[in-house]
Amino acid sequence: MGLKELNTMRGILSGTLISVALCLSLVVMPAVADGDSFAQAYGDTLTVYGNANSDDVIDEDDIEYVRGIIDGTKVETQFADADYDGQIDEGDIAQIELIIAGEEDYLVILDMDNRTVTVPTPVERIVSAANLDSTRTLIQLGAEDKIVGCSYPTSWSPIWYAAPELESLSQPGGAGGKSFNVEEAVSLEPDVIFISTNSNADNIQEKSQVPTIAVTGSADNLWVVDMLRITGAATGNDERAKDLIAFTKEKVDEITEITSEIPDEDKPVVYCCGGGQGNWFEHCMGGLSEIEWAGGLNVVGATCGQVSTEQVIKWNPDIILIHFGTHEIIEAVLSDPVLQNINAVRNSAVYSTKVGYQGRGTLGQHLIQLLYLAKLMHPDKFEDLDVEKEGNEIMEHLYGVDGIYTDMIEEYDLYRWD
Repeated sequence: MGLKELNTMRGILSGTLISVALCLSLVVMPAVADGDSFAQAYGDTLTVYGNANSDDVIDEDDIEYVRGIIDGTKVETQFADADYDGQIDEGDIAQIELIIAGEEDYLVILDMDNRTVTVPTPVERIVSAANLDSTRTLIQLGAEDKIVGCSYPTSWSPIWYAAPELESLSQPGGAGGKSFNVEEAVSLEPDVIFISTNSNADNIQEKSQVPTIAVTGSADNLWVVDMLRITGAATGNDERAKDLIAFTKEKVDEITEITSEIPDEDKPVVYCCGGGQGNWFEHCMGGLSEIEWAGGLNVVGATCGQVSTEQVIKWNPDIILIHFGTHEIIEAVLSDPVLQNINAVRNSAVYSTKVGYQGRGTLGQHLIQLLYLAKLMHPDKFEDLDVEKEGNEIMEHLYGVDGIYTDMIEEYDLYRWD
C-alpha cells in the first residue's frame, strides 16, 4: 500500500492536534475570547470574584487587599468586587470570608468566553457538554458523580476506563459535544451547564435559565490551567485543581530542566504532520511547543496547514512525527522512494504521535507526549526515563486507573522502548 492509498485511510484517523505552551504572565484583556487569549490574559489568576489580589487562590490576603482598596491604599482590581454589586465595601469582605470558609451561597465566575456567570453553590447536578473537555476535567477533579448528562466519547478515550457509567447518561451535547439540546438539558435539572466557548453560551443560558459556563482546553496551554481552576471553583474541587496544576508543572520541569541546557546545534530538526485533508504528509502541524520543550527544533514554527513534499525534503528533518501514525502509514513513509534522502527516513526516525482526541483539554496525552518526545529526541539524556511507566502513573493520577497509557500505546501505534 502506497502513500496515495494510505491517505484514504488517513481520513478516518484524522483528529485535532493541539499545540501547547505555558502561558503564565498577566497581560491585557483579549478582544476575542478563546483558550489561547484567555490563558495569555489571565495567566496564574483565578478568575473568581473575590480574588482581589489577582493570584491563584482566594484567601486572607484578599481580605487585606479589599481593606486596602476601601482605605485608599490599594488599586481596585477586576475581581475585588466579590459580591458583584458594583462597589467595593464591607460586603465584599463578608463574601470573601464565606468563600474561604466554604459557606458561600453563590460564586461569580468569569468564564473562558469572558462572561460573568453567577453560580449557586453547592453544585450537585452538572450537564457537561463542552466537547469532551468538561467531561474529562470533571473526572480528573473527582466530580464525575455530579454529572447528570454529558458528552461521551465514541472512540478510545481514558473516560472509558475512569467513568464507564457515564455512557448510559443522557447526551444533550451530542456524542463528543457536537450540538446542544437545551430542552433535554433542562429536563435533567442541572445546577450548572458547561459548554464550549465556540457555542452560544448566552443563548443557552437564556433559554435554559441555568447558569452556563463556557470553557475550553487552550490550544496554547499544556495543563489547561484556566479550565481546571474555573471548573474546580464552580464544583468545589479547587484543591484538586491546584494539585493537578502543581503535578503538571513538576513533570514539565523534570524535562525542561534538562532540555533547556541543550545547545541548538545538538537538537534534532523535527517535522510533525497529519490530521489534515488531502495529503496528510503535506499537512504540517505548527506551534507544537512540546517539540521545543522536549529539545527539538520545530521546522514549521507556528504555521499549520498544507506544505509541499518538496518543502519537507528541503527542511530535511531528523525526526518525522505523524499524528495518528499507524504502522502501515509509517512504513509507507519509510519506503517512499521520493523521501529516501530525508535524514529521518534514512535513519528510520519516523514515529506515531498522539495529542488530541475529540476536543481539547487532553492534559494526560499532552504531558505524556512531552516525556515521549524527549526520549525520542535525546535517548542518551533520558536513558533512565521509563515512558510507559511514567505514562501510566500520570494517567492514574488523573483518572484513578492504572494501565491506561499501555493501552494507548497499542491503540495509536506509539513507539515502545524495550
